[in-house]
Amino acid sequence: MTKKIKRYFIVVLTVIVIVACNSNNDNTNTNPITEFEFYDSMVFDGLERTYFVHLPSNYNAAMSYPLVFAMHGGGLLGYEGVEAQSQLSELSDTEDFIVVYPEGIKTLGFRTWNAGDCCPTATTLGTDDIGFINALLQKLEQQLSINSKRIYATGFSNGGQLAYKLANRFPNKFAAVSAVAGVLQDFPYNPSRKVPIIHFHSYQDQTAPYNGGLSDAPNINFEFPSVESTLLLIANNYNCNVIRETVFSNANTYDFFRYSDCSDNTEIQLYVSQDGSHTWPGGQALPNMDITNHFNASVLMWQFFENYELP
Repeated sequence: MTKKIKRYFIVVLTVIVIVACNSNNDNTNTNPITEFEFYDSMVFDGLERTYFVHLPSNYNAAMSYPLVFAMHGGGLLGYEGVEAQSQLSELSDTEDFIVVYPEGIKTLGFRTWNAGDCCPTATTLGTDDIGFINALLQKLEQQLSINSKRIYATGFSNGGQLAYKLANRFPNKFAAVSAVAGVLQDFPYNPSRKVPIIHFHSYQDQTAPYNGGLSDAPNINFEFPSVESTLLLIANNYNCNVIRETVFSNANTYDFFRYSDCSDNTEIQLYVSQDGSHTWPGGQALPNMDITNHFNASVLMWQFFENYELP
């Protein structure tokens, strides 16, 4: 019997026992999930939207779990790309959180997100991607045992831009967010609650240049803001008194900066590698692209998320 089949039978037995013991409990899920991994879809705004869910290996429907939305970058791949890059599914098994990989609409073979100024075709079509993620969260809360105070979002590149947009538009749903190689594109940035942020980038990134400017990606014909200007704008909105404090710096490895003493006890963290490129630090490299292994973005991200929950 394979590991995945064993896991499937364990969770089925667990759900059966829980349902039997709580058949008169109004708080049980109306449609409990019994698989550890599944690819599914829902109709939102007249469109079929797809997503992939990974439950931790010890998932027990009697407990409540944090949930991390992980959004792929713009390109040919959907959830497979960011799941392989980030290795968040493996991390969820050891750290006991649920990870959900939504997918952008595929047009002409490419999947993109409407995160603000970037990226076509989602932007030109005006796709309501944050509305989709919000609706998906509501659906999953009916099916899974989720701690509603511990919902987080992360994303790579265009997906990281969407994580910023979720923080801006739904600050009372996401306890903290992270972006990997993607800057804020949704303006003005003025969330009603100051959402903690951890950002990862490479000085060598030419697709989302650290210092801003034109991208080497096709069909992107505007200049990106720099990472530092992005985080300064947010830090000023958060009323941070400590701006870009250098916590660690090494010309051969990476820099770690912190924006702190902000409103609502919020903090912003920034890790920038000296090597690597437009990739997920410490994760699985894309073909023909350099990756840094001086830090692991997924591990650091989860450690950051664990410090925050909604009031």
